[in-house]
Amino acid sequence: MSVASMVPFAASAAGVLALSVRMCCWSRMPVPTAQSAAETIVGAAGSELRAAVMCVALPAFSTRMFLDLGLGSVDKGFPSIEWWDYSQHGIAVDVLMRGGQSLADWSNETLTARMAAYVGVDRVTVTSPAPGWVRLEMRVHDTLAAAAVRPVAVPDDVDLEAVPVGVREDGHPWQLRILYAHILLAGATGSGKGSVLWSILAGVGPAIKAGLVDVRMADPKGGAEFGRGENRLFTGFATHADTILGMLEQAVSEMDERLVRMRRAGLRKLVPSVDEPLILIIIDEAASLSSYADRDEREKFRQLTGQLLSKGRAAAVSVVAALQDPAKDTMPNRQLFPVRIGLRLDEPSQTAMVHGQGARARGALCDTISADTPGVGYVGEDGSTEFVRVRAFWVSDNDADTVVDTYCPAPRITGPTEDYTGFDPDDLGDEIPGDGERLAA
Repeated sequence: MSVASMVPFAASAAGVLALSVRMCCWSRMPVPTAQSAAETIVGAAGSELRAAVMCVALPAFSTRMFLDLGLGSVDKGFPSIEWWDYSQHGIAVDVLMRGGQSLADWSNETLTARMAAYVGVDRVTVTSPAPGWVRLEMRVHDTLAAAAVRPVAVPDDVDLEAVPVGVREDGHPWQLRILYAHILLAGATGSGKGSVLWSILAGVGPAIKAGLVDVRMADPKGGAEFGRGENRLFTGFATHADTILGMLEQAVSEMDERLVRMRRAGLRKLVPSVDEPLILIIIDEAASLSSYADRDEREKFRQLTGQLLSKGRAAAVSVVAALQDPAKDTMPNRQLFPVRIGLRLDEPSQTAMVHGQGARARGALCDTISADTPGVGYVGEDGSTEFVRVRAFWVSDNDADTVVDTYCPAPRITGPTEDYTGFDPDDLGDEIPGDGERLAA
């Protein structure tokens, strides 16, 4: 037998020897028993999370959970929990899905409710951080249960593409894109729409005071909600259908003029300045014009808002529309809003009206929001399939007055502010006692 023919046999023998050595080394490693490991891991968990920790930390229990929930089987295999840790909500778990599964297999409402009951938590939310993976949030703590308080100290410089208006579920600030965006805000009565709108006004307040934002308010409820800002915080304020439509028509005219100047200057996007500020149009209870006005007013409202929504972003014209019923007939141009906020809604179908089909399966459960948490909602943006759960700052009547008083632009001085009747510019004060004597001397 030649040396060359002996090489494969030598390699195989070396591999067997190496494997034997490794097995001998493993046999000397202390291996904790399953009972001791379970006691250590579960004992370190809080009482409200012990069942959940047992199901995610111990493979035997997680396999049983997947089997009972229909997410795995002996024939097809089981998902694999690759990582878990405590979070401010409860437990976060990263799971490698079984082959052939998708996010829809994990995120349907029935399954997440069953999983929450199985592990003994209030609720389970599901997202997909990467293809083939799901992240489970097993929640026992609602970080948005308490009202969010607006900070007293606000910086003078405002990023109009990231305006702080509340807090997110993960504890980070909720920042809204106001410049180059349009926002649709939907919520039932008492859901906190007023707090969202006042939080937006408070957030852009320093820019209003600096002359970089020009707010025009449409309040069909007669001014009860926003009347305190008339002639102070708002450059335009309208409460009736005819005046609201007139205000929108003027905004369309200004937008078209801006677009002409931009075309001539070769600009694709206008940067707000004191000369050409961001025009922020806020329409509260938009259904008053889109549904409840007469036919001609409805049609004109649809045309004007359609022009503003389709052409306004590049010209620094933004629209924020708030309404209770997000049906197509109440907001006919709702597909033109790239940012959508769903507060508490009455029907599951209304969530789809705001956020699109399949939104509830992706975690936007607007119809399950408690009436005790006004300002809580789900935010969706074009370009993202996921939703962020948020809570707007609570803005009381006194807070709203403070916003108006603090950010009301200083009045422009166009002439004398005192009565100078009888002033003689040639009078040098010669009649001052003793003055003539000093001059003579």
